[in-house]
Amino acid sequence: MIISYYWPPLGGPGSLRPVKFSKYLPEFGITPTVLTRKNIAYHSIDEELIKDAGDIKTIRTESLDPARLLYLFGIRIYRPRIWQKPIKRSLNFPDHKIAWLPFAYNVGIKLDFDRIFVTAPPFSSFIIAYLIAKKTGKPLILDFRDAWIEFPFLPYTRLQKKFVAYWEKKLTDFAPLIIAVDENIKTSLIKRYPQIEKKISVIPNGYDPDDFMVSEKPDVFTIAYLGTVREERDPTNFLNAVEKLIEEKNLSPDEVEVKFIGHIEELFLNKIKKYTFIRVYGHLPYKKALKEFSSSHLALMTTTGSSYFFPSRQNEYLASHLPVIVCGKSRGLHLLEHAFKRGYPGWFYDFNDIDGMKKKLIELYSAFKKGTILRGKTPYRQYTRRALTEKLAGLIKRIPL
Repeated sequence: MIISYYWPPLGGPGSLRPVKFSKYLPEFGITPTVLTRKNIAYHSIDEELIKDAGDIKTIRTESLDPARLLYLFGIRIYRPRIWQKPIKRSLNFPDHKIAWLPFAYNVGIKLDFDRIFVTAPPFSSFIIAYLIAKKTGKPLILDFRDAWIEFPFLPYTRLQKKFVAYWEKKLTDFAPLIIAVDENIKTSLIKRYPQIEKKISVIPNGYDPDDFMVSEKPDVFTIAYLGTVREERDPTNFLNAVEKLIEEKNLSPDEVEVKFIGHIEELFLNKIKKYTFIRVYGHLPYKKALKEFSSSHLALMTTTGSSYFFPSRQNEYLASHLPVIVCGKSRGLHLLEHAFKRGYPGWFYDFNDIDGMKKKLIELYSAFKKGTILRGKTPYRQYTRRALTEKLAGLIKRIPL
């Protein structure tokens, strides 16, 4: 059984990872059943994504978490607001999805399954899965899509960290298999709990070659960003560098385009729209988003520097063949860093190095005008979604029933 709060019709990385596992697990002798919640108000909807999972059995339970309540009140698209952050932080025990617990538990203990695979965040899903595992006696597999104690998107208070630390230790001790999306998460968990070292493995987010289609390049020099824009992914310094490119080369704003594909938080949407060369697509169905992203000349990745910023799109960026400029540095970007060292065309700049980024943009724009289009080739062929699912299946089958 796969327990995942995020599941289609919700889009985004939280749904994509379990969907891709579900797509390929049957090839390796494992037939998943998915336990998720009923429809919620959410900012990213992707009705097409479920097709990847095929005819998988999906059980949807009730929940009383805020997103579900908003849906029941008639709200379909939820757009987070800045003033809501303090409210969300006050409910961080361990998150505001905890009200899904009684419904998921009551249904989950009655289902027929051999093992429990649970992906988080939300980390309350881990507690749900633990309680089901305790009741049924079935093995528990934890999948960390983000760091828990160090969760960067809604940091815990000191009191909340004590609560989270208690549950993190309890669950990692209990589970016979732990998966982390990144080596840094694995390292931090082992540092806190050395006894888990032999049962934790890294399975990153990969790419599916089937999702990439050949796209024509536009006549305008186009830079693309794929993913969510929020506080720790502030793009404004890079946009200032683009503005300087336009000024220095005496270009009109319609000779350069920077497009954003994905959800943008309100504060940054207002900032981004001030630039004349911006095109905002918002959330698109996954395959359409990849097609739009790939039909560009340059990709942008940005981070303000959190050590626990692990963008799920790194392998998709590399599979697009686009050269990449990274505004900011973070340990979580090591897949891109190692790819650049192995010859993939890409460059890291300090977050505030606007002049350095401008110089590189001038160089790339000049090459574009001469008809030179840089292309890369991912060095991580082993990170296809199918190959990563095969690794997961092998680890699952080692767990005795």
